[in-house]
Amino acid sequence: MHPTIAIAFTAGLCVFGASYFAPGIFQPLKAAPEPTPTATPVKPVVTLPIAEALSPNVDARPVGTLIDAIVIHDTETPGISEARTIANHFGNPRSQVSAHYIIGKRGEVLQCVPDDLRAWHAGPSKYQGREKVNDFSIGIELVNAQTGRDPFTDAQYQSLILLTTELVARHGIPLERIIGHREITNFPKIKRDPADNFDWNRYKMGVRLMLDTKQVQRVPAPTPSGWPVRAVSPKP
Repeated sequence: MHPTIAIAFTAGLCVFGASYFAPGIFQPLKAAPEPTPTATPVKPVVTLPIAEALSPNVDARPVGTLIDAIVIHDTETPGISEARTIANHFGNPRSQVSAHYIIGKRGEVLQCVPDDLRAWHAGPSKYQGREKVNDFSIGIELVNAQTGRDPFTDAQYQSLILLTTELVARHGIPLERIIGHREITNFPKIKRDPADNFDWNRYKMGVRLMLDTKQVQRVPAPTPSGWPVRAVSPKP
């Protein structure tokens, strides 16, 4: 390199270096600030009143058995509208039948068996190769005549969606394991519940929406007035 060019080049580097580190110009890079943690949105709480009408028709689940299914029934009781009437039948030891929950036509919810105990709702049954569905399921009865013409009321759908959402969240039950009695019974020609007019799409879409947008909290409701009432036996 020609001496004159070399001197000029060296001088240029010195000027550039002095400029780079001069105050206010090309200051050393600083670490980016830590991102502020985003708080998980709190879902609005929806309350579900539940009264107790405990049944003696109950026993223990097998030790170590997880609750991982929900079975939907209807009561097959023409002319009956109140959950307490069915609960009174479940309260009779001779009936040898019970369910964890009953939902009446007005949407009232009664719990007849605690979740951690086994209710006697499914009878001889099998689901995905597992016998005795009572062992690992929760049974929900909807008051209905099972004629295919007796409507399941808006109030029943609303309470069923809220109850199912709470159960799914609490027990971690997969939505695909919410099933009808007719799907698991060993006697499908006799046990046809829930009735053909039960709207599965409305029900399951409502549960999905509720899980995404709300938190369901159960609250105690008063024991039904006039308890007990006359027993009514669902048809076999």
